Amino acid sequence: MRIAYDNYIDDVTSATSLTALTENTYYPITNVQNQRLTKVYKSTACTAQTVTINLGSAHAITTAAILGHNISSAATVTISANSSDSWPGATSQTITYNVGMMLAYFTSVSYQYWQFSIDDGTNTDGHIEIGRLWLGDYITVDPSSLLSFKVTKHRSDNVFHGRGRQKFASIGTGWREFAFDFPLSDETMLDKIGAMYDAVGNHSSFIFCNFDSNRNYTLVEPCYVSLKGPITFNHQHNMKYTYSLTMEEEK
Repeated sequence: MRIAYDNYIDDVTSATSLTALTENTYYPITNVQNQRLTKVYKSTACTAQTVTINLGSAHAITTAAILGHNISSAATVTISANSSDSWPGATSQTITYNVGMMLAYFTSVSYQYWQFSIDDGTNTDGHIEIGRLWLGDYITVDPSSLLSFKVTKHRSDNVFHGRGRQKFASIGTGWREFAFDFPLSDETMLDKIGAMYDAVGNHSSFIFCNFDSNRNYTLVEPCYVSLKGPITFNHQHNMKYTYSLTMEEEK
């Protein structure tokens, strides 16, 4: 299991700046810094589009993601990095297509300038739409919870029945809840989970993958979530603990 919770693109204290090649005035590129996926950036074209990020200083990155997008499966998407705003950069990697979230993990590289490149000439919308861009690191949860987990599908439909059982309803939206129970874990792992909770609490959303890079389990992979409720560490023996995480999908 991997969790990425620190998005350097959101860090306004490090003088982060974003520049899109084209930008719809009503849907600026700064919208990708808002954790709501519905507050989107839109380009004015769909071929050879780029978004360049200046992180203010070099950061070690292992995770790049595009969330809440309309990119088609025929598109070519890459993430590149360089020590200056000059392209092509010193290193680049293709981001594999996936519905909802396109996610790439790679060996840690440290650069100040990063660029997402999207070429999607077959996009029937005529523009690129993105809810979130992500650059950061991830933690590996070990031991993981590969088997002991539960996925609950919720809906926000507002349903009311009259006295004669006539139904009145307004249609809401659906989301998933993920409940994980973790086996005996040492204090090193608990320190990482505790640091994550201190950073995101119940207020900030993050990326979680139960099967690392495996994308064959669509019920759980990959997910943009927030923690629900507190985290309790239960001591068992010899300074080993069990704990649980409950996460809810965000949109």
